[in-house]
Amino acid sequence: MDDLDADRVETGSARIPAARVAGDAATPGEAAGPANSRLGWLPRLSMADVAAGLITALFSVPEGMAYAAMAGFPPGSGLYTGVWPAVVGSLLAQTPLMVTTLTSAIALTSRGALRHAHVDPALPGNVAALTLMVALAMALFALLRLGSVLRLVSAGAMTGFTVGIALQIITGALHDATGFRAHHHNRLLRVLVWAAHPGGWSVAATAVAVLTIVIWALAHALPGAHSLAVLVALVVATALVHACGLAVPLAGSLGRIPDGLPPLTVPAWHVMPHLVGGACSVALVALAQAAGIAPVRPAAPGGPAAGRARDMLAQSAANAAGAFCHALPAGGSLSRTAVSTSAGARTRWAGVASGGVLALLLCGLGNGVGLIPLPVIGALLIVIGVKLIAGRAPEIRAAWQAGAGERAVMVATFLAATQLPLQYVLLLGLLLCLPRLAADRRRIVPRPADTTPRPTAGPPGLW
Repeated sequence: MDDLDADRVETGSARIPAARVAGDAATPGEAAGPANSRLGWLPRLSMADVAAGLITALFSVPEGMAYAAMAGFPPGSGLYTGVWPAVVGSLLAQTPLMVTTLTSAIALTSRGALRHAHVDPALPGNVAALTLMVALAMALFALLRLGSVLRLVSAGAMTGFTVGIALQIITGALHDATGFRAHHHNRLLRVLVWAAHPGGWSVAATAVAVLTIVIWALAHALPGAHSLAVLVALVVATALVHACGLAVPLAGSLGRIPDGLPPLTVPAWHVMPHLVGGACSVALVALAQAAGIAPVRPAAPGGPAAGRARDMLAQSAANAAGAFCHALPAGGSLSRTAVSTSAGARTRWAGVASGGVLALLLCGLGNGVGLIPLPVIGALLIVIGVKLIAGRAPEIRAAWQAGAGERAVMVATFLAATQLPLQYVLLLGLLLCLPRLAADRRRIVPRPADTTPRPTAGPPGLW
């Protein structure tokens, strides 16, 4: 399991108005003012947001547990990261539909940061110290106007970056969907190895995954059921698996699902100086992933850089809250945001609802959630990843037609996203854009006025 224009933003195969993802004031449901909200900056809660929050919370159970376990953390920590960080991040972000939670890249980078500092990752206080340091690093990057630097990355580079993350979502879900794990770091090689070994696929898991995709496609094609297709596929496929008695891995097999709200955790203050470098790396990975979700509209108050700074500060606040609630570091998650948007999310309440529903699930309903088959989750994540790539088709065509330079930048950034850590991918994208930025600057700089004296005409009749 592992923006880009001023008018529209892609969050799936359908083109969605940018206001739905990247700005508060322009969305009818998010319009500020007493007529639409009791609190000026909060929209009204709708059933569409509650349904989207429910679906996102159900996805957060296997995804959060898998990401935490994959990096060597207790699976319960991955679930706790989907509670308070999601609530705080959704309430404060400039990008209202962005879901702030744990991702595979953040989990793996966090594990490396603790190992590099020779800090025991099994102690909750050490993990809390890292999460709090990540919050401080994000706030520092916002104050240093890192968002202004990200604005220099071209649309082609951002398109390659986002498509690369979508490919990561697909490759991360192949094991759950088919039971076959390709042991390659490069995502493209992982797909090729997976496709070359169909004999290694689990027949039962693959059948469940195909059934899930068929159910989703049928529900997606029904008039009026477009936004509920993910929920319909999740519920119907799960019911059919248990009714037929198919032996496939369940979400509960990833580890014990905690019972109750996240416990209060006190950071180990004495290890924080040793985590400065690692926390900066984790913060850069998280902010790089969030940058691929939805940059803020140019019409946002203060401009795009101000909106990105607000998103950074929102993620900082989310980590600060999570540090005291047994959570791992968190950031904007493209997969969870895509799940929420595909489920019909309309306002920031969808992210808040996902955290609230997950908290309720942890308070007595965890055993029921543990019955969700992993092939169902894997199949739906593959669907979402494919929709993300298909939704970028207009940006891909635009970059391809913009010339050889922009075409090369997009392809290079995409290939880098399949191999390198994400913070280095954005840095590479920025470096590849510097020659174009320099050329543009030379074209717009006015030439100095020519002050050389010129000969004037003499009296008539003189040469």
